[in-house]
Amino acid sequence: MIIILEGPDGAGKSTLCEQLLPLFSKQGLTHVFRHGPYKDVSAEDLCKIYFRSMSQALTYNDNVILDRSWLSEPIYGDVYRKGANRVDRQRQRMLERCALSRGAVVIRVQPELDVCIANFKVRKKLEYLDTIQQLAEVYERYDRLTVDHKTDLPVIHYDYTRDKVDDEWLTKVTRVSMENKAEGGGAFVKGNILMLCDKGPRANVRASAAVVPFINFLDNDGPSRMLAETLEREGVPESKLYWINTQTYQGVPAQPDFIQQLQPSKVFALGNNAYTWAINHGIRAIKLPPPLYHMQNFPTQPYLITEADYGNSY
Repeated sequence: MIIILEGPDGAGKSTLCEQLLPLFSKQGLTHVFRHGPYKDVSAEDLCKIYFRSMSQALTYNDNVILDRSWLSEPIYGDVYRKGANRVDRQRQRMLERCALSRGAVVIRVQPELDVCIANFKVRKKLEYLDTIQQLAEVYERYDRLTVDHKTDLPVIHYDYTRDKVDDEWLTKVTRVSMENKAEGGGAFVKGNILMLCDKGPRANVRASAAVVPFINFLDNDGPSRMLAETLEREGVPESKLYWINTQTYQGVPAQPDFIQQLQPSKVFALGNNAYTWAINHGIRAIKLPPPLYHMQNFPTQPYLITEADYGNSY
């Protein structure tokens, strides 16, 4: 499971992290990563940092607690970096696809503003921001986290002046988490759209790993960004998608058992091999062109997914 702590300076994130660690450690190995402020880090490198901090969860299915994440980028960018946001919507979608693969839950740590201000005055030298005015602006933006920043992750509010961190509260958190019951990535939720992809990565993959297709944070990685752009344009959030490779890099086909649990509302096959896998297992799928093929041969035409009409009948 991945827990992401977000909130303004002085909200109590570090204290909550210390309280959560022993609770999650009862369930398994738990890792803590504290992020920021990363003042001179490029967009590509920044996303790699966030991705790698989730790797223990993605590879070994360990618990991971993130003290801040990519969700703070646009908020602090607006207030502290003259609007500079290093995590665009395409990169955010890919990061959240990875996070959903291990049932990520965002805890918005946010007591009343006067509480944050009082804590900020005491801890000013340890905090990101310089002034109370900046803090108030950040606070207001966290109030609108799910509206302004379109996160596809479930969000729970926490106020340390009112809420008690105990097993009952932890149950509330885990209740909104999503269990990944297959080898792919994204949101494993009954009725979600299934994206069938081709081959897995070249490297050896552990049996415990969640392999998340089409994740690449390079500016010039066309297929991954193109798919993210298409789904964003077509209004399909990552919380409604599950992605899986239909074969390993060595050509070993994926097992179709997960289909019975997922019961996808639609199935899209991104290329011939994925479509063949679907046919071989009696799965009705809509065949789409391979993303790289489309980019190379039809560079001026938009790639379509849910709005596609490539002569298929579902």
